[in-house]
Amino acid sequence: MRIRTFTLAILTGTLCTLGMTSVASAGLGVDVDLGLSVPVGDDGRLWLDIASRHYDYDPVLVRGWAPRYADPDDFAVALFLARTSGRNPDVIFAMRSQRLSWWDIGLRVGVPVDAWFVAYDGDPGPPYGRAYGYWRKHQRNPKYRVILNDRDCRDLVALRMAHSYYGVPPAQAMQWRRENRNVQRMMVNEYQHRHPGRDAAGPKGGDGNGKKGKTKSGGHGKGHGR
Repeated sequence: MRIRTFTLAILTGTLCTLGMTSVASAGLGVDVDLGLSVPVGDDGRLWLDIASRHYDYDPVLVRGWAPRYADPDDFAVALFLARTSGRNPDVIFAMRSQRLSWWDIGLRVGVPVDAWFVAYDGDPGPPYGRAYGYWRKHQRNPKYRVILNDRDCRDLVALRMAHSYYGVPPAQAMQWRRENRNVQRMMVNEYQHRHPGRDAAGPKGGDGNGKKGKTKSGGHGKGHGR
């Protein structure tokens, strides 16, 4: 029994290491048709596969971490902080369990202020005006102390995720946020719009091929349906 327990611990540690060693997805428009990876009509599973691809973690690990957070927005922030800081998601969860705000956690793990924001010159309007106002003051004076609440952090991560994953302008991603209740709905709605008739189980009437799209270099595929 002890040998089996020890072996399981080694395997679990190896999986976590593999999930953390990859570099976060670079560039814009990594959206690909996820094929057979999601059961028909399972928006939750589709969301987790999108999050897995965007933050470059093993899907199995992402599905294991997700139940820790009741709100998909909070899970997205946790993955953002883990990937940006290079910390294990377990560390981020432990800090959140101590009732620390997302902003405080970001400061503690060394996430720069600028990492939260997508460059945007216009008036972002609600719900982004407050956060961008503070950021612009910080850009003019790096000594200016920015303090954001959890709502700000959730909104900023949702914006960054949609902008980066689908390669859309910040203004469009901001509008999606205003129209949808959470980041899961944002990301799934756009995926289904770009890949009509495919619930990640192949085109209607077909069985799909079960393979994720890749570029010739083996990296993430570019956005579809733009």
